[in-house]
Amino acid sequence: MSRSYSFRVPASTSNLGAGFDALGLALDRYLKVRVEMAGVEHEIVVRGVDAASIPTTSDNLILRVAKSVAAQRKRPLPPFRITIDNEIPLARGMGSSAAAIIAGITCYELGTKEQLSEQEIFHYAHEFEPHPDNLSAALRGGLITATESANGDVLIAKMQVADGVKPIVVIPAFELSTEKARAVLPQTYSRRDAVYNIQRSTLTVAALTTGNLLLLREAMRDRIHQPYRAALIPGFEEILALKVPGLLGVALSGAGPTVFAFAKPANAKSAGREIASVFEKHGVRATPLAVNIDSEGRSIAEGER
Repeated sequence: MSRSYSFRVPASTSNLGAGFDALGLALDRYLKVRVEMAGVEHEIVVRGVDAASIPTTSDNLILRVAKSVAAQRKRPLPPFRITIDNEIPLARGMGSSAAAIIAGITCYELGTKEQLSEQEIFHYAHEFEPHPDNLSAALRGGLITATESANGDVLIAKMQVADGVKPIVVIPAFELSTEKARAVLPQTYSRRDAVYNIQRSTLTVAALTTGNLLLLREAMRDRIHQPYRAALIPGFEEILALKVPGLLGVALSGAGPTVFAFAKPANAKSAGREIASVFEKHGVRATPLAVNIDSEGRSIAEGER
């Protein structure tokens, strides 16, 4: 009887406006994977969102990560069949790469029966994605603030978001690579802009954890990345200026082009439609979704067949 496992890794949004490369939030859209320890090679089956864009060959990111970890740890990676059921849009700023990287490390752990420490997970993950915000949210769930110490350790604080706030993602029908979105950023910033973002990123954490949600509109303003990326996203500056009932704060989700927002629960769907209507006014189809915060992070279950 062959071993099989099922696990899931959540989507994530990062930055939350001013918390550039520091804040992350896990969302209840998932990369779901079933691993069956059987066969003579590494077989991949893909279903779900953007399935046609997910390779089933050796180029698959999950498999590449699993093989990389095995090679570095000098462990054989046994043959397995993985079935991917994806709910996370690719190249939209919702942590699809981070979820796949955590999934690849998980496949290594399940295949070799070797449980890695959290720092080992980040060590191998950083070879594929050097920023801890999405990775931390994908692994741990919840609201995360993360940094990397001088010796390379990733330091994480996981926090509880107060009641009374509903996350929204509005997903436009075009992709934007993180590399392209980072390429438009300047190499240096003024002290004034740095202080502006430090103040607002700390205010964002305070607002979300204490329930003082009316602070979010100002707290989620940013001068480090959003002004430079706005030209890549039709209608984004107009979206930032929206004032509609129950809309508490708006930002790019990660590097974009998805827009992330917090709203009062009763107004979440209508606020999402208002954001989508701005995209559509600029000739871009967009899908608004009221989502939930995932508080669990990566979740693994074992079964046999």
